[in-house]
Amino acid sequence: MAFKWKREPSDISRLIPKKAVSGLFSKAIILSPNEKAAMIRNGEVQEIVDSGKLRVGGVLKPGNIGKDVDVAMMDTSQKDLQWSQSDLWTMDNQKVSCNGVLRFKIQEPKRFFQMLYAYTSPNKKGERLLSIEDIYQRLESEVLTLVLEPEVRQENIENLYGNRNLRMRIENELEIRLKSTLSLWGLEMLKYTVQWELGSYETVMEANNEFQTNEELSELDTLSVEGDADRRSREDVAQLRADNAPLAAQQEFEHDQEVKGTKSQLEIERLQYEADMREAREAIALKEELKVAKSRGMRAEMEVEHDMKDRDHKRDMEYLKTITESGGADVAKTVSEGREYGKMSAEQIEALAKVKQSEAVAKEDKVRFMMEVEDRERDDSYRRQELNAAMMGAAHAKATSTVKKCPGCGTTVPSEASFCSQCGSNLA
Repeated sequence: MAFKWKREPSDISRLIPKKAVSGLFSKAIILSPNEKAAMIRNGEVQEIVDSGKLRVGGVLKPGNIGKDVDVAMMDTSQKDLQWSQSDLWTMDNQKVSCNGVLRFKIQEPKRFFQMLYAYTSPNKKGERLLSIEDIYQRLESEVLTLVLEPEVRQENIENLYGNRNLRMRIENELEIRLKSTLSLWGLEMLKYTVQWELGSYETVMEANNEFQTNEELSELDTLSVEGDADRRSREDVAQLRADNAPLAAQQEFEHDQEVKGTKSQLEIERLQYEADMREAREAIALKEELKVAKSRGMRAEMEVEHDMKDRDHKRDMEYLKTITESGGADVAKTVSEGREYGKMSAEQIEALAKVKQSEAVAKEDKVRFMMEVEDRERDDSYRRQELNAAMMGAAHAKATSTVKKCPGCGTTVPSEASFCSQCGSNLA
């Protein structure tokens, strides 16, 4: 009797030991479409069978592989997995959820066979069964929770709500992790969808939107009422202007006349100011011209005076030259001093005479003092000479005396002196 796998929609793989296949003389397994069988001996995959009828043992026909054979049945059709993460918290402690559909199929039976042994346990009959729910539990613990919870926890609810790029980044990261994990299990991901549910935040946003809409409608009603009131007030103002138009025209005319009068007065004052400024500038220019003329006159007078002085000086120099050539330098000096004295006043001449007298007295005193000093030095010299002569008289061969006395005053003078230094007598 042949064995056929009656799989459920959620089943994806089943391990059937040989003893679970009924039949004494012949044990066979029939593969349905989208099924593959892994022939296993001692825990190792020997061959992958895609279709047909397999004999796994029996008394008459021991099978095409061997006696100790188990068969791993695998459903290779596409499987849809409904996944959901309902307890995700944002940075601002808002609860959100995320769900979607994951479609996959078996791509590498040998690698998937390892998952069958790793993530299932045998039942009493020795069979192992792997379902979509088993795969979802592994994905939830190894991928969904590890990717979604940290990413969502780093963002605020407003960023998730309005930032499509942020959602795409999280979804892309989740897709990459899912593909990598499924590939390690020998599965191929065919489709992947994500749908976000922001929980109470959407309700708050809807309420806020409804509140904003009601506020805008109320504002429009208020603006409509204000517009009617403003329209009525403009009509009243227009009627008031129409009633007061003659008075307003008269007041405007009077105002224009007043403005014109003020402008005329300002123009007159401006012209008068310009005239005053012009006269002031002309007076300043005339003053400058008079000042320049006066300066020129003074300069001319000074030039004339300097010319006269130059002529006088030249005449005096010629006169002095003539006197010097005829009478000598003393005469020229006397004449020059006489001219200088002629230019002085009596008081200046008297003061100059006193100065000359003081200079003469000082000169005489100096001469007298110098003579006294010279006499003292001469007396000292004579005494030294007499002393030296007395001391060296015995050795001196000269018989004449070295000094002599003045017959007029008795002063001792050297023997070779011709005049007395005291009285001036002739000693020759």
